[in-house]
Amino acid sequence: MAALGVTYPIKAGSIRGCIQLTGVTDTSWHTLTSADFKDSVSGASVTAGLKFAWLGVINLSETTTAFVKYRAASGGGDTTVNEIPVLPYSAHTDDLATLSLNVTSVAYKKGEAAAEFYIIAGFDH
Repeated sequence: MAALGVTYPIKAGSIRGCIQLTGVTDTSWHTLTSADFKDSVSGASVTAGLKFAWLGVINLSETTTAFVKYRAASGGGDTTVNEIPVLPYSAHTDDLATLSLNVTSVAYKKGEAAAEFYIIAGFDH
C-alpha cells in the first residue's frame, strides 16, 4: 500500500488481446498462448512468447460451468477437479502478474460446446 493509504494500480499488461472461442464446438481442454490472441489496439496477432499479466474469461452459457487453469493442458480429457470455475453467464478475472511464477499459457474448457465464450488478456514482454 502506498504512503497515502491508496492501493497501487493493478498491472494489466501493456498489450491487450481478445479471442472469441464460440466456434470451438467441444468441451475438451484447449491451451492458449499469446500468439493465439489478436491485439485489440492494432488488430495484429499478438507476439508469441509473452507473459500473461491479466486474464478475463467470459462464459455466456446460461446453464453450464466452464473452467480455466494457468498452465497448458496435459490433454483434452484433463480433470476439472481443483481448477478455476467460471460459472454460467459470468466472468472470471485475475491479475496474473501478481503470481510467483510467470504464466505463458492458459487452458480453458467450455462447459457447453455451443456456448458463447471469450478470453481477454493483458500481456507483458
